[in-house]
Amino acid sequence: MRTAEIRFHETEAVKTALMAIQPEAEEGMNRVSLEISVDPAMIRIAAEDSHALRAAVNSYLRWLGVTKDIADVYQVKR
Repeated sequence: MRTAEIRFHETEAVKTALMAIQPEAEEGMNRVSLEISVDPAMIRIAAEDSHALRAAVNSYLRWLGVTKDIADVYQVKR
């Protein structure tokens, strides 16, 4: 089993983003197990092989990036 753990600086924006992608973690992916924590702010991914691990890491980082972009736009318009 291959694993990756991504830790984040604990800010309200990061916590909100992690909570936003939590439903994806609960739904699951083939060959991947996932844990999302708000305190401490982190994502832990375990996969059967390196290909599945890479795909999962890329997906979750991309979703977090989109969430951040949306938050940035919202704050500018505020």
